[in-house]
Amino acid sequence: MDIRFRFLRFRFFSYFVSLLLVAGSIFLLSTKGLNLGLDFTGGKVVEVRFEKKPEIRDLRRVLNEAGIESFLVQETKEGTYIVKVREGENISAVKKALEKLGRFELIREERIGGVISEELRKKAIMAILTALAGILIYLAFRFKPLWGVGALVALVHDVLIVLGAYSLTYREVNLEVVSALLIVAGYSVADTVVIFDRIRENLRIRKALPLEEVMDLSINQTLSRTLMTSLTTFATALALFVLGGYALSNIMFAFVVGVVVGTFSSVFVASSLVLDVSRFFKKEEPQEETA
Repeated sequence: MDIRFRFLRFRFFSYFVSLLLVAGSIFLLSTKGLNLGLDFTGGKVVEVRFEKKPEIRDLRRVLNEAGIESFLVQETKEGTYIVKVREGENISAVKKALEKLGRFELIREERIGGVISEELRKKAIMAILTALAGILIYLAFRFKPLWGVGALVALVHDVLIVLGAYSLTYREVNLEVVSALLIVAGYSVADTVVIFDRIRENLRIRKALPLEEVMDLSINQTLSRTLMTSLTTFATALALFVLGGYALSNIMFAFVVGVVVGTFSSVFVASSLVLDVSRFFKKEEPQEETA
């Protein structure tokens, strides 16, 4: 039997790397925090119509030059521009910056209240928790409950590290980024499910083999599929991250980090946890019988 690479021999090293990344992410989140966008913090909105329509990149440039740290610029089908800034930003400085691009008409000026922002924050948290619970139920039903827990730990591991990367770079976290996090979580679980499916098949065929060898064999058999899927997804996400402009780049950052971390956790973390916890429970069984 050809097991080309013994992945699970390196599981303790992978535990060390994972714990280091997760601990670093938790430290960053607890000390530095996240750069929450105006979806979660509240802010102000102005809509303007220019006499001579400028390019949207010029709007972003003048706002950056004016020292506006958190803003979102959107173009409407009516030819107007909507500029959203976070609570605490100087709206007068925003208008003054826009004057550099020519005369404009102020269509509306509104405030996004904290009540709406708080509601959005709660909904985002509920969306993440509901998705995690649904994934756990699905995995526990499709596989053994222990396998579901292993996959869920790997999933939480991925989400924490991606959030830690956002905290480290202080990139803005808005509703679009939350959506990207959920997609990354789904991608990670899908990759784990493929490996678990192959492990389950090999356990039926090769009953005499130890669990570790079955797992290594299964990971090797699915490795080409895992690498091809991950590399193509990563290449697409990286291209959009580099060339997609500020808003798209901010979302694609979650995919660039998430694909790398998700592939690592699918190959090492999820299977390693299932192996070691299974061995722990088997070790405990004789003690319970002799008691």
